[in-house]
Amino acid sequence: MSEKTEIEAPPQKSTFPRSVHFAPLHIPLERRLQTLAVLFHTVALPYCIGLFFLMLAFPPFWPLLVMYVVYAYGIDHSSSNGEITRRRSPLFRRLPLFRLYCDYFPIHIHREVPLEPTFPGRLREPSGIVERWIAKMFGVQDAVIEGNESEVKAKGNGNGTTKEIGPTYIFGYHPHGIVSLGAFGAIGTEGAGWEKLFPGIPVSLLTLETNFSLPFYREYLLSLGIASVSRRSCTNLLKHDQSICIVIGGAQESLLAEPGTLDLILLKRRGFVKLAMSTARVSGQPICLVPILSFGENDVYDQVRGDRSSKLYKIQTFIKKAAGFTLPLMYARGIFNYDFGLMPYRRQMTLVVGKPIAVPYVAQPTEAEIEVYHKQYMDELRRLWDTYKDDYFVDHKGKGVKNCEMRFVE
Repeated sequence: MSEKTEIEAPPQKSTFPRSVHFAPLHIPLERRLQTLAVLFHTVALPYCIGLFFLMLAFPPFWPLLVMYVVYAYGIDHSSSNGEITRRRSPLFRRLPLFRLYCDYFPIHIHREVPLEPTFPGRLREPSGIVERWIAKMFGVQDAVIEGNESEVKAKGNGNGTTKEIGPTYIFGYHPHGIVSLGAFGAIGTEGAGWEKLFPGIPVSLLTLETNFSLPFYREYLLSLGIASVSRRSCTNLLKHDQSICIVIGGAQESLLAEPGTLDLILLKRRGFVKLAMSTARVSGQPICLVPILSFGENDVYDQVRGDRSSKLYKIQTFIKKAAGFTLPLMYARGIFNYDFGLMPYRRQMTLVVGKPIAVPYVAQPTEAEIEVYHKQYMDELRRLWDTYKDDYFVDHKGKGVKNCEMRFVE
């Protein structure tokens, strides 16, 4: 069980505060830096877009911007062609910035069983002037080279046709929460120590394709190894022996996020099972499904929400269908106060990584075949809840942990 950490106790009810409690002046520097790290990620998107348009206002930057636009939108397709390892920077993922980000909540990973590596990761000392300077500046001593199939040594008869490659994994992340902050910290970066718990398993967190149409912000995501969640991208990544993490519930599930609850959209989400069954790998090794249950993901934001018959919910659902994303009316704490703002609450998140479910390769699986493994996946997710809810689930509604249940609502 994770070590207990003393954290703030913001308002328990999902209502707007009547008074504002400001943070004291004398707060340890470490906590200030943690807040700054979370703020950096929170404003990364508007900052990147703002920087692009600011440069656009100055003609001397135009030649650089033209070259950038040609490269980003005409040449580089790393977000969807499966070659994310070419853009992924292990050194960037391991910056102390992301350790501070994870320590803010804090975020912990609980590994139930070791997973067989896709291929062994190798450590190397930073090379090149820039890498050595960054390593010295931020105290990063080495970086993991996450190879691909072409980099793995051949074995057996020495003719180079047999590769030392293990299974590839599709990690399903539950729940979505408001903006999946736990998934970003624990899987999108090395702030929570993913590579130490699961060595040799490079994994790409997946997000909406539209995020890669945003100037500069796409470079931020690609440097972390984050890729598009499109079907083409998923297939290409798996064929390149790259494991992936999909937030299964998607944007629709974010409308259900509320502290002290765990409502999941999974009953009709079977595409990830079909993807695992129908994707052929050159190595012949299986693709495994691994559920991840994040206790606390729903607790870091409150939101104004109505029931399914309300006008607000219908408008949010319409936006989701039309644009591919939705707009939860979220709020939590501020930078200098504990009661209202867009900074998330300091509430612990514990990601429990379950046992792998190996699925066979079937070029065109039937609905009945998909249902078999979909049920196994749901049963494993239910087991994780029953096993760990007493340890990691925090009842923010005051009903008692025994009276709280994980529900599959759609």
